[in-house]
Amino acid sequence: MSANEDEDTFDEDEKPAPIFRRGVPSNRHSSISRLSTAIRRSLRLTSRSSSVRLSREKEDSEWESLRKKDAYPRFTKNSDTHVGASSVPSRIEEIRDNSRLNRKDAVKKIVRKAEWPIRHEVRKELWRVLCQSKDYDSSKSLYRTELEETVRSGTKSHQPQFLSEEGVVINNFNLNEQGAVRLLRLLTVIEHLRPEISSAPMLYPLCALMLHYLEDEDVFACVQHLLVSKGYLMTSPVQWAASSHTILALVKKHKAHAYAMLKRQVGTADDAILVKTMRDWLSWIFKGLPFTHVVRVVDCYLVEGQKFIIRAAIAIVYIWAKSLKNRPHDDMHGKSQDERIEAVKLELASTAQQLQVSTETFIQTAVRIRNLQSSTITRLQAQFENKVREDVNRRQSQKRALPRRARHLFTQPFSSAIVDQDAAAEIMSALPPRLQLATPQLLFRLSNDGASFTHLWSKIDLAEQTLLLIKTTTGEKFGAYCSSSWAERNDRRERSKSKYFGTGESFVWVLEEELELPIIYGWVGNNNEHPDACPQMFMAAGDKLLVIGSGDGDAIRISEELTHGMSSACQTFGSPALVHSRSFDIHELEVFDVLTGS
Repeated sequence: MSANEDEDTFDEDEKPAPIFRRGVPSNRHSSISRLSTAIRRSLRLTSRSSSVRLSREKEDSEWESLRKKDAYPRFTKNSDTHVGASSVPSRIEEIRDNSRLNRKDAVKKIVRKAEWPIRHEVRKELWRVLCQSKDYDSSKSLYRTELEETVRSGTKSHQPQFLSEEGVVINNFNLNEQGAVRLLRLLTVIEHLRPEISSAPMLYPLCALMLHYLEDEDVFACVQHLLVSKGYLMTSPVQWAASSHTILALVKKHKAHAYAMLKRQVGTADDAILVKTMRDWLSWIFKGLPFTHVVRVVDCYLVEGQKFIIRAAIAIVYIWAKSLKNRPHDDMHGKSQDERIEAVKLELASTAQQLQVSTETFIQTAVRIRNLQSSTITRLQAQFENKVREDVNRRQSQKRALPRRARHLFTQPFSSAIVDQDAAAEIMSALPPRLQLATPQLLFRLSNDGASFTHLWSKIDLAEQTLLLIKTTTGEKFGAYCSSSWAERNDRRERSKSKYFGTGESFVWVLEEELELPIIYGWVGNNNEHPDACPQMFMAAGDKLLVIGSGDGDAIRISEELTHGMSSACQTFGSPALVHSRSFDIHELEVFDVLTGS
């Protein structure tokens, strides 16, 4: 790579971006205009003439009218994304020729400056051309063969294990039912053929996005190309854990004002704390940005790799900082540091979701990060990956040095997608001794079985006692041992006075973040001279309700769907809230049958 390869320059005649986002209500135009203008001025971008903007808006209006008449076909049967007429040149042959001659810089400049709308017919071919390699056709053939074998064997599609890892973005960009089925099938094939992938936080939304424009066999061939190409996809938990540190370091280096705003809002200059605000950076892009923007980000990503996704993340932080310019300095007054961190995380996510600049301005904001070189990103990422590994090794050493709960296990710990074997063994060692003789068996996993209470009860009602494990979308982990069958929720008449059931063997637990070991909260009556006087609200349930531990608040409460819950301090177990904020969104939930070993 040459020293100047990553330096970003523009031709004098380059068309600048429009000030307004299409479809934005008129009463928001003034604030959008001010922010967009401020960003364009800071980047020294000229304003697009009103005639160009009006011409594009007229084109949009005409296309929308024709689309309603179904005058244009869909790109694929996976979604309702239609092909549409556009005056923007395709330049696909130019891209194809430069790609064939390995002129990557030329392709990069074309794609960066292009203003293809999401309906442009170039999208029938663009991503296939950008992912072309000598193995492209053989990859398509491999996919068809694997798919035929899957259908012939009757194997059901399931959510791959790598989608349960931290940082995974789940967003299918409104694929239709056929598209959603093909997406799951595609990911299942990828997992089977690439078992070395232990974490792939970007794979789900990337495949979903591609299915809007390509058939699943082409998407598979594109993914195969990205997996074998250096610098495109993170495929290990260590890479993902290090990435937020890399983003923060690059913001600090290239966007000093934004970094200063982060310090002000969080109230610290400690990068170990500030990095927590960056944890959801991939979600900003693939779950937050408008469809129009994320499609253009992927255009550039397929040429430039992970570097452009990082550019997009830094651009969001920069736009967020710009939007706070006139906010009072004391707007975080009275908030704890954890509350400040959560507030900033929400603001960054909101900045992406309610982006107040056009697609072209956003791409140029990402591009105009001067002197951001691939070598710098690679060096920082490697540095932070080493740090993550050192931290993991340190925690493992501390774990081994800790005095442990006396273990009476005569079997292997259960295997979970939420906790490791050490944590599983610690949880099992808190069970009554008679229940430590057999390995708990998985009954239900949210990512495989869906978010239906009806399905949950059908899977777990026959178990006499269960272990419940939850991982939130923010990475917090907690759960409970439930000493009675959940089927007892149907025996309300026999209990006459109380909706609660269960026994004092029940407990709740929360995973300590630093050492990743569970803290157990047993029934308060176990250490009380008058246990009968202690609260005994262990379990409660309804058709669409699950409660564990009550008294002034519920330790775990999930209602309506298995996607959201609440946790409060609880008198029955003497436990604090098991999550930092009272509410939580569920990323993964597992229920295990605790066997007696008989």
